[in-house]
Amino acid sequence: MGAKTMDTDLVDSPRTVLLVEDDPAVLRWIHAQLEEEGYNLLEASNGADALLIAELHTGTIDLVVTDVVMPKVNGPELVAALLKLRPDVQVLYMSGYPEPFLRGSTALPPATNYLQKPFAMTTLLARITRLLESKKRTPECPVPDQ
Repeated sequence: MGAKTMDTDLVDSPRTVLLVEDDPAVLRWIHAQLEEEGYNLLEASNGADALLIAELHTGTIDLVVTDVVMPKVNGPELVAALLKLRPDVQVLYMSGYPEPFLRGSTALPPATNYLQKPFAMTTLLARITRLLESKKRTPECPVPDQ
């Protein structure tokens, strides 16, 4: 395999990322970079569409990278619904709003993986790599109802 700028070739197979962003320019920018790094991508411009994609996608979704403030269904609402369908998915929130504001206005959960916009692509890629490397993949073990 050729050299990569990040450690995506440390994983056994390409990981699938659900990218949710309502700004088309930001969505294209992140999509292009993640695709170049070898990730399989699913994308949506809002939380409602992302939830539908997650319901219809038959493969694994390893990570959701989602904006926090979006029309229709915001990031925390999306993640709450998504975790009922896919309890093992990792989550990375991103937003142009400061984290303290989001905690009060959008019910952003405490101890959340959060990245403030604007960010360098190297920062995003490093955070994604760290989240995916920390993910425990035990598909044989059932997840208890909560």
